[in-house]
Amino acid sequence: MDFLEQQQDNEFLGKWIHGKLTPEELHRFTTSNLYKNLVSSSLSKQDTTNETL
Repeated sequence: MDFLEQQQDNEFLGKWIHGKLTPEELHRFTTSNLYKNLVSSSLSKQDTTNETL
């Protein structure tokens, strides 16, 4: 990852954390594969945790 790409990712994450994404940015993120992977990953961890309790 080059410096410019990393800087753009950091700016995006900062805006996301502080709730300052534009509707277009939010839509693009929630329909991305990265978001889908994050959601399915955390759901899988919850399923595993519930099964072990």
